[in-house]
Amino acid sequence: MSLLTTVLLAFCFVGAGVMAALAHIQKQSAPALDLKEKLKNLTQEAQQGLMGELGEIDKPRAKPSFDYRKFFGTITGQVYIEKLDRTLAQSDVPMKVGEFLMLRVLLVVVAFGIVQFLTANFAMALGVAAVVSILHIPFLALKRSMRINKFVLQLSEFLVLITNSLRAGQTFLQGVDIASRESPNPIGMEFRQLLKETNLGVPVEQAFDNMLQRIPSEDLKIVMSAFSIQRQVGGNLADIMEQVAAMIRQRIQIQGQIKVLTTQGKLSGAIVGLLPVGLGTVITMMNYKYMARLWTITPETGMAGPLMLGIGIFMELLGCFVIYKICDIEV
Repeated sequence: MSLLTTVLLAFCFVGAGVMAALAHIQKQSAPALDLKEKLKNLTQEAQQGLMGELGEIDKPRAKPSFDYRKFFGTITGQVYIEKLDRTLAQSDVPMKVGEFLMLRVLLVVVAFGIVQFLTANFAMALGVAAVVSILHIPFLALKRSMRINKFVLQLSEFLVLITNSLRAGQTFLQGVDIASRESPNPIGMEFRQLLKETNLGVPVEQAFDNMLQRIPSEDLKIVMSAFSIQRQVGGNLADIMEQVAAMIRQRIQIQGQIKVLTTQGKLSGAIVGLLPVGLGTVITMMNYKYMARLWTITPETGMAGPLMLGIGIFMELLGCFVIYKICDIEV
């Protein structure tokens, strides 16, 4: 093992150990669920009314020894931190922004150290570390999409429960309370959060807007608009909720039909996109030296191999993106 590899490996594992120690200290010193942070979506008036209780709750707690959010905010900018915080909430990831960013850095360092130790190839280790650094993007996008789709599928039945409660003589919030206790997550959890905010003095419209930030769905926006219009101009709320539920069921049915019709195009794009990856993997297993020229910098070829590999990956991703956009039809 060369001296450079040894130094890089030692640096990676020492850095990973330091970050793990800081994570342990952060977990021990900071509360698992900060009440002030959970109430960050409340209006300023409601927060001022709760400052006395929050101050009493916070007294016995130890202050975090290191503010990861502020530290990463100085590097990436507060706009990125706020966007990532919103994405984590939409994906239902039970982690704070600082903890999530620290975990990403830890995974990048460990991946770089392992690849460097196994291959002693700095370029390959750097490439693997770069890939690991962006793996959270498809993970969060998939988790967010699955959660929103599940919420939308549960929304029409939830509105039916509210409609039955309204026709039984109960108020809208009482109907939401009953329906949220009888409904599974994520819709039950989100509407229980809405009830908590309204009980703390937040207007219903503001609580709906906060939910829309956590669940960016057009169907939920329709429900919110129907409720706001009914409060302003009046009308039978039970009939309005019933009509909205029927419209949402029709939208889901149309989206299902479109999904069936576009499945062939998406499958073709996936096959075309994965074919070079699979073929390159097979050739690498059969003749590693032959394929290694694509990611190895040599005096004879210079950067030609990595450059061609980067262009090929970019074109593959661009083709898959174009096919996906063609097959993505909004209802």
